[in-house]
Amino acid sequence: IRTGTIAMYDYGNENDNMDHYGQPTPPVYNMTSIPNDLPLFLGYGGKDYLSDVKDVQVLLDSLKDHDGDKLVVQYTDEYAHADFVFGVNANQIVYDPLIAFFKIN
Repeated sequence: IRTGTIAMYDYGNENDNMDHYGQPTPPVYNMTSIPNDLPLFLGYGGKDYLSDVKDVQVLLDSLKDHDGDKLVVQYTDEYAHADFVFGVNANQIVYDPLIAFFKIN
C-alpha cells in the first residue's frame, strides 16, 4: 500500500526485516513469474478498503501479459472485503461465476 508494490510483510524496522529476509526491506513478489497460461480468477470490490481498487490495479498491471482467456477479472462496485464471504448475494455474484470458471479451466 505504502510503496505501490506487492511485497512480503514489513516487520516495521530494518533489523526485524533483516532477521526474516536477510535484507532491510521486505522482498517484492515477482508477479510476472506466474505462468501466463495459469487460469486466474480475480474478484474485487469497489468498497473494499483492505484491497482497494487502486491496489488491485497494481496487481492487474503486473499481470498485463497474462493470457486473456486465462484471466477473469470480476469487479463488483458495491462489495467490501467481507462481502465476498458473507454477502447475501455472494452465491450469485461470486460463487456461481467462480464455479463456472473452475468447470471451464
